[in-house]
Amino acid sequence: MQAFLHFSSSQADKQTIRVMSEIATSQGGANYTPLSHSHTLGAAGFCTVSKPINLASLRALGDEACIDINLQDSAPQVKKLMLCDMDSTIITGESLDDLSEMVGIGEAVAAITARAMAGELDFRQALDERLAMLKGEPVSLLDKLVQETKAFTGAAELVATMRHHDAICLLVSGGFTFLTSDIARRFGFTAHYANKLACADGMISGYAEEPIIDSGAKLRILQDYCQKYEIAPDQVMSMGDGANDIPMLKAAGLGIAWQAKPLVRQRIDIQLQHSTLCGPLFLQGLSEAAIKTSL
Repeated sequence: MQAFLHFSSSQADKQTIRVMSEIATSQGGANYTPLSHSHTLGAAGFCTVSKPINLASLRALGDEACIDINLQDSAPQVKKLMLCDMDSTIITGESLDDLSEMVGIGEAVAAITARAMAGELDFRQALDERLAMLKGEPVSLLDKLVQETKAFTGAAELVATMRHHDAICLLVSGGFTFLTSDIARRFGFTAHYANKLACADGMISGYAEEPIIDSGAKLRILQDYCQKYEIAPDQVMSMGDGANDIPMLKAAGLGIAWQAKPLVRQRIDIQLQHSTLCGPLFLQGLSEAAIKTSL
């Protein structure tokens, strides 16, 4: 089976592009194909390789130049189903941490979040602990958070391009529906799944309503859509950064550890640390010319 060495970066200067080509040549890469030289969406390219690759060494070189390097064992192809985590994947922050920052308990809540995302705490336990700390805060904070939330560069292009290729695009989050509903609408996701934050009398109640979207729920959503629409696992792309994303990343034909925690990078082979959100499109073999900016 033919292997492909893939390069991508948020940078598209001459030096970055030259380093990509030089690394490909040094590894016996044949037919190096540039995919993008966009100063907005990033640089990318790929080549076929025939000799054994020391990926860890190449990634060390790539990190020095802010280039992601990945090895794929089959030709890139556009997937039919995409599942994306939201916090620190589509949006730049952790919504629960940001909400807690607004009320002056950000440091305490962020510490719990970090342990949960690193796999040191059970997701549900961490969720319960953090929400209890927000009990009694005004729901007006939720609207403020929605207004202030920012997405990574390439979010609109990622969803618009996948939708253009008739892919089902799901936002699957351990966060909350008050925000996933806005992000899904803003970027054109087909559907969104997240936890519902309980509120009453204009105040946050301090817990999430059942059912809870945890790692098992994310995996079941992937499996349910595959079954319903007769999509094979190798036609699925998923991406996320935390421990609760690992099952759905491993179940997808293209599971991407996006700016991920160390535990996730240990378990997931395909990794993007230095790319825009067009990186997943480039990993599917799409070029700059094929990327759409809106639905």
